[in-house]
Amino acid sequence: MARWLVGVDTGGTFTDLLAFEQETGALKRAKVPSVPQDPSLAVINALEVLFADGVEARDVVMFTHGTTVATNALLEGRGVKTGLLITRGFRAVYEARGWSQPTGSDLLDTFYQKPPLLVPQSLTEEAVERLDFRGEVLIPLDEEALRQSVRNLLAKGVEAIAICFLYSFVNSTHEELAARIVAEEAPSCRVSISSHVLPVIREYPRLSTTVIDAYVGPKIEVYLMRLTERLRERGIVTPQTFLMQSNGGLMRIALGARHPNQTLLSGPAAGVIAGADLARAMMCEHAITFDIGGTSTDLAIIVNGRLPETAQGEIAGQDIGTPMLRVRTLGAGGGTIAAAGRDGLLKVGPQSAGSVPGPACYGRGGTQATVTDANLVLGALSGKALLAGTLSLDEAAAHGVIANLAAELGIDSIACASGILKIVNTQMAIDVRIALQEQGQDPRKFTLIAFGGAGPLHAAAVAREVGIRRILVPLYPGLNCAMGMLQTSVRHSYLKSDMGGLAGFPAERIESIFDGLCTQAYAEAEEEGFERDAVTLTRLLDLRYLHQGYTLGVICPDRISGGDKAGIKASFDELHHQMYGQSAPAEDIEIVTFRLQSEISVPTLSFSDALVGTPDPLRKVESRELFDLESDRFLNANVFDRADMQPGQVIAGPALIQQYDSTVVILARQDATVMPNGTLVIEEQEDQ
Repeated sequence: MARWLVGVDTGGTFTDLLAFEQETGALKRAKVPSVPQDPSLAVINALEVLFADGVEARDVVMFTHGTTVATNALLEGRGVKTGLLITRGFRAVYEARGWSQPTGSDLLDTFYQKPPLLVPQSLTEEAVERLDFRGEVLIPLDEEALRQSVRNLLAKGVEAIAICFLYSFVNSTHEELAARIVAEEAPSCRVSISSHVLPVIREYPRLSTTVIDAYVGPKIEVYLMRLTERLRERGIVTPQTFLMQSNGGLMRIALGARHPNQTLLSGPAAGVIAGADLARAMMCEHAITFDIGGTSTDLAIIVNGRLPETAQGEIAGQDIGTPMLRVRTLGAGGGTIAAAGRDGLLKVGPQSAGSVPGPACYGRGGTQATVTDANLVLGALSGKALLAGTLSLDEAAAHGVIANLAAELGIDSIACASGILKIVNTQMAIDVRIALQEQGQDPRKFTLIAFGGAGPLHAAAVAREVGIRRILVPLYPGLNCAMGMLQTSVRHSYLKSDMGGLAGFPAERIESIFDGLCTQAYAEAEEEGFERDAVTLTRLLDLRYLHQGYTLGVICPDRISGGDKAGIKASFDELHHQMYGQSAPAEDIEIVTFRLQSEISVPTLSFSDALVGTPDPLRKVESRELFDLESDRFLNANVFDRADMQPGQVIAGPALIQQYDSTVVILARQDATVMPNGTLVIEEQEDQ
């Protein structure tokens, strides 16, 4: 019996599938248009392609999925109408947003507008209750007043309610009582309480994360129920069905509706996992994952082989405190729309044509110029080659929308198309530079790992502009996120804030808090169908010097005694010196948050030399004119089929390499070499 592992990633434009057979190492792939109205349909469509290729549904032993449902609900402002219950006197906490201010390019945008609140003041109700910083009750919860507040919110049509009370991370009693009252008064409403969603210190991140959880929760719950039912109807009955999380790990789909805030970077996180795996295979300690899809560009910085992690991030202008991979997202992709701005100048993004109608060249009714249309006009793409193996590009439509925009701007079509690419490449290069500068890193030490359908199209130009001399293009760049879902494990993080100086913090209390988190981890593992012995737990303490505003996580022993504290302190001092160039060994440190990481191994994809293309000799498919953005003229470029390429072959630019899921652009004065595992290595020629 065959044993297939299947990964499916839903993007804004395409839904990608990669299937791996454990015994033979066989790979199968599919790429179908996404269905924004019901993404589960695209998942089933991709599976139908797989089944038509000879795979039986009963032979799928593991199914993993990355979804953009929660992300798109935030990006498009299409979550459910949400109400907020907050401690009396603190309704301005959400409005103030931690006193955040515009940064980066937003400071230069004369039309900048602050992202809207997911819950306006009109849907905010104050609860009469109060705890002190120790969690002791100062004012009991006024239950009758709270019931009236819930009724007020119901009368305004809310479908979800977020609850965030002061110091509830220390004592959750009031929040849990409020949740029971909401369940009685509004049984159809989703309830998210901060002491369950994110039981950590700092009022605003905890509040914002809880609001996001409530806002997107019903959407993802409906989606996952629908997807689960459709998978069952199609014959996929394996209990090994997983959802990709923002932290780079998997969780059972059944738990996804309970933790919607943990899926906000579902797809991009999988790409980082696959990129990091390739970086290790190619002996790259410092790498940048460069993932361009139809709607966005996602960047992650890998230093010394370590996955970039953060305890706090931002998505669509909304702050979230859930542990996640540190991914920087830019609104620039193949479907990004170009238009004349209010100042009469050419603007590119952040709006996207998505998959419906998509770029004009897709022939689905798109009428606006996009980055993909510009690439087609300038020769990087061709109407002769099928996109994703099925989609024929309409060159006349692309030329038409570019010509219309050019006329509006008063320039010729080639200048317009090249301007679109120059602008979008510059935007990407700026984001890469900023991401590196934030960590004090030198771009010359890094390798760019380009994937996504459009990543290899732009990587060479962006790398050259930033000063990066080496690029890796995976064997299947357009399917890399789906691949990453088959290269990771089940992972969960459990948090609990409890502050106190490390030296004086009772070891018994440390153990008690960690034991409580362990109980949660084992209970959730059992719910996911795993044995206790399969769970690997790692304990960390988030520590800081007294009066600091930030923390660093330090791994600590499974059982902490008084004698272990000196070692924990020394580890923190060393980590602080690595991160910030200085430390204070003579100063005390304090515990801020207890953190438990749970990991459970599941079957993964493994590569072999059999993944390298066919043994046919390398042959040129054709030659065509490719516009060179540096010299502003067309150059003759040879075009190759990646399936024909063998290890050791070298191609000099300008050249194009076409494949099922992407197109690779090699610029003049660059060489591309095929490695034994099929990876393309693009490097600047030695005389540059």
